[in-house]
Amino acid sequence: MGAWGTGSFENDDAAGWLANVGAITPDGLTQILLQAADNPGYLEAAPAGIAVAAAEVVAALNDAPAQGVPAQIVEWTKKNRQASTPELRALAVRALERVRRNSEVKDLWLEADGLNDWIAAIQDLQARLGS
Repeated sequence: MGAWGTGSFENDDAAGWLANVGAITPDGLTQILLQAADNPGYLEAAPAGIAVAAAEVVAALNDAPAQGVPAQIVEWTKKNRQASTPELRALAVRALERVRRNSEVKDLWLEADGLNDWIAAIQDLQARLGS
């Protein structure tokens, strides 16, 4: 995973996903989060990074976007406002917890001595989701 910061969109996987977010349906967003939240094995970097980006979409849907949220997310939330549910928000929190506890992304940040900053970014997102 190429990363240039601890932000949710500051890695190759999330940036690539963001480029195509307009084609993602609300059900597709739910599936991304379910795969991360319910994956019993080790969560690889790509699905973990994409799950974090998807959680940012959920935060934006719930009027708690990241500072400087990408325009693609703003547009997606305008078109899919009906997708905002308490269940989706809870699923996003579960997926983030899974990424934070047992994922390749976590391990990569540990190796790069950036784990504390990355965890702080994840916890900020969890707080914006209301966890």
